[in-house]
Amino acid sequence: MARLEEIQKRLASTDGVLVLGPGDDFRYAADWSPHADERLTFLWISSRDAVLVVPSVNAEDARVHMPENVTIMEFSDQKGPHTAVGEALRRLAASEPTIYVSDDARFDHGQILFGALPAHQHLNLASSLLAPMRMVKDPDEARRLKDAQWINDRAMEAAYASIRDGMTEVELQDIIRRAFMANGADREAFIIVAAGSHSAMPHHASDDTVIHPGPVLLDIGCFKEGYASDMTRMAYLGTPSEEFVTVHSIVKQANEAGRRAARPGAEAQSVDLAARQIIEDRGFGEFFVHRTGHGIGLSVHEPPSIMEGNVLTLPEHAFFSVEPGIYLPGRFGVRLEDVVMLTSEGSAVLSELSRDIHVVTR
Repeated sequence: MARLEEIQKRLASTDGVLVLGPGDDFRYAADWSPHADERLTFLWISSRDAVLVVPSVNAEDARVHMPENVTIMEFSDQKGPHTAVGEALRRLAASEPTIYVSDDARFDHGQILFGALPAHQHLNLASSLLAPMRMVKDPDEARRLKDAQWINDRAMEAAYASIRDGMTEVELQDIIRRAFMANGADREAFIIVAAGSHSAMPHHASDDTVIHPGPVLLDIGCFKEGYASDMTRMAYLGTPSEEFVTVHSIVKQANEAGRRAARPGAEAQSVDLAARQIIEDRGFGEFFVHRTGHGIGLSVHEPPSIMEGNVLTLPEHAFFSVEPGIYLPGRFGVRLEDVVMLTSEGSAVLSELSRDIHVVTR
């Protein structure tokens, strides 16, 4: 498997072994991730070898999905994983000083690993090794991200066509969910429908609130072939107020400024600054309460983080969101979000949809 071999080449220049639990890092390495539950599962990868420690209940599934050069070490519920973990440690990491462990590994599973480590070994986060690799997308990953965004655009159009006075947030949420599946999504990633004053809450959990004339924030994403999409647009039932139009225009300008600043070789914080400066200059700085963006791929949120203080140099073929917002508590909020991919010429937007206010007159 090419990805696994790439990771092993990277490990050859380090002093460590990679230990991955179920999740997106595992999926990145193996193009598959096993069922995650209270039973320990760890994929051990060294520069020369790979071993999967897996409970017997999931072992046959693992044999189907894992390449032949990965050794399967299974354990029963009765015996537990301690012996298998110790054997994998001796086989792959006896002489390696660093163990790179999944950032999101379960604490109880980590305790089993920690208890097996000899004194000369120390732990590091797997992201310190894998994040630079995952940040740069290959052509197949780029295709999957574009396909996911195409589905996202269709779902947003379905929302635009269906939104009406008197429906609830969750009713519109369900329309978007069904549009995802009708257009070929694997599953939804998230669906935020935030009507009226709820739009001032960046991560509002949609509920039975009835949609009436006023703003509706739509932040949606799905997965296609394991890769995510993300976008935010604003609808308005009735005639938008002058204040809303003004705020929306400022956020739209900030989105454009962030996208212009996004290019290979730029620092991540420079994209944040370009977008934030527009909002601050218009007197709304205190109401832009989050970073300007985040990387996207197998995870909805992954490096790079587009925020002040992140001096990371952005690489070509990185994908991330540009999503400035202004949130006026108790009144309304506006966010406009696009996923961009960095090319040799700058940045290209994945969505084809306008950032203008979608006015609903029915």
